[in-house]
Amino acid sequence: MAVSGKYASDDTTEADRPLNAESGRKCVRNIQSYPILSTEWIVLVDQLKQLTRLVQLEGRMPANTRVSETLGRNTDSDGTLWDQEAHENAVRILVEEAKVNLCLRMMSDYKAWQYDAARRATSMREAQALYDLNEAQLEQKCKIFEESLGLLLMKAFQHVETLQLMDIPMLIEHLAVIFTKAQGCDSSGKTQEVLVTYYFSSLMKHAEALNNKELLAKTRELNIVHLAAHHLLQCPLGDVALAGAEGFASLADNEDFQTEWTTFFINEHGQLCPEKKARFNLLEENIVKVILENSPEKKRDLRPLTDFFNTLRRAYGEA
Repeated sequence: MAVSGKYASDDTTEADRPLNAESGRKCVRNIQSYPILSTEWIVLVDQLKQLTRLVQLEGRMPANTRVSETLGRNTDSDGTLWDQEAHENAVRILVEEAKVNLCLRMMSDYKAWQYDAARRATSMREAQALYDLNEAQLEQKCKIFEESLGLLLMKAFQHVETLQLMDIPMLIEHLAVIFTKAQGCDSSGKTQEVLVTYYFSSLMKHAEALNNKELLAKTRELNIVHLAAHHLLQCPLGDVALAGAEGFASLADNEDFQTEWTTFFINEHGQLCPEKKARFNLLEENIVKVILENSPEKKRDLRPLTDFFNTLRRAYGEA
């Protein structure tokens, strides 16, 4: 199948053309789960790239301040996905077309494929022979797929309306897999190993507006608190570290978590585990204190987390 010319040119032509909202809706409707590196999957990659460009273009647009005048709008919040001042048509369409769960499932399938070195190598060899594409071109398709879909998910998860329609257990399971498999965190890219911290932060921020008890139970079952802490400590300081710290601050401010936090720090014998506490406390010295030294205005936002460090010390007889 001689398709290399078509697919090679996509990266610099069709996939680079900005979309309008209606074209964006067509792209979203075309999102389906296809076998990785299949013909349909490669076409989908270019559509995801277009949607990402729409997100980036909308992010540079000035806020629509007229929406604050909308009758009945809650002026105490930033608004919903449908009546906010920011322009996020691509994300709104993704939610309206009920594609977010599908996108997460596609990402989870992709990462399972990527982490399976033997399976991935076989797929790459077969695709090279089928499309007459070289390995570098296929690697670029994979990179675009992960970064474009990952960015769309990150933007979607920032909205509680999205999370209220999500399969939350599936999202938490995805967090657990990435936190467990990740080898470090190169914040210069937009891989799942980077963006997963933003997913965690959004989930913790909106937890109380979701099925909070079920969410916390799944978080505890899969040891997300400590996996996330370990992962964050491997990441360079910067926006990722701030997002992670804000996620932990939201968790610490969660009323249900406050009443049962000890269950997240016990060992197999039901006793408080000094090792878990010690690892978690590394966040205070290595992440939170550095953030506050560089950005003291974040002190209020991170206060629930700094207070929680004190709670830990008291519980372990160190106050």
